[in-house]
Amino acid sequence: MIITRPPPGLAPTMAAVARLGWRPIAASMLHVEQLSLAPDTSRPDAIVLTSGQAIAAINRPEWHDVPCYVVGHATGGRARAAGFAHVVTAAGTADDLGALLRAALPGRGLLLLAVGRGYGLDMAQALRAEGFCVIRRCVYAVSPERHLPAQAAQALATGQVAAILFYSTRTAQSFLAALNAAQAAMLGQVVAVAMSTGVANALATGPAWRDICVAARPDQAAMLACLGEAR
Repeated sequence: MIITRPPPGLAPTMAAVARLGWRPIAASMLHVEQLSLAPDTSRPDAIVLTSGQAIAAINRPEWHDVPCYVVGHATGGRARAAGFAHVVTAAGTADDLGALLRAALPGRGLLLLAVGRGYGLDMAQALRAEGFCVIRRCVYAVSPERHLPAQAAQALATGQVAAILFYSTRTAQSFLAALNAAQAAMLGQVVAVAMSTGVANALATGPAWRDICVAARPDQAAMLACLGEAR
């Protein structure tokens, strides 16, 4: 099985897949560059994260008592592990996170929205329209990998891949763009496991798959539950 997500989520996913009896193959299709947060950034009333990739930049001990609102249980777990004491998780999408913020912070206040370069513009605008003061900061940058890693390419070429896990639309797009014609033809033997309908739609724009399975919920446990269809 090929796992396309980048670190730091890659390693725990590979371990979880191995515990289920699969042979995981790492194929991170996104390169993530960490960026720094300006030292003079104002202390916010709340921190808002749509990805765990942002945690390293905002992990200041003096901010560990600031409420941290995040998308996804995995990101919430990473924020707690980093030392944040008050982490509130929205289980679904960025839209769900916005609704959570509006309900949890009736007094509004100053939000630090820490995102990847090119992300979070719509969310920042929507929150400002709701009366929040939003500091949007890009604390990491994402670029696509141009080719499959050698081990993944070899496994796909020799028909040893039963399933491929996709955690984001951008990862799916990067994977499809990296395929050559022979690799694309092999996807007819492979089940794609998508975290959401949006990811599945991105996968459906490329070569034909054996099947595309969409997780019942946007989390890893639901994705792994799909793997029975790939056996």
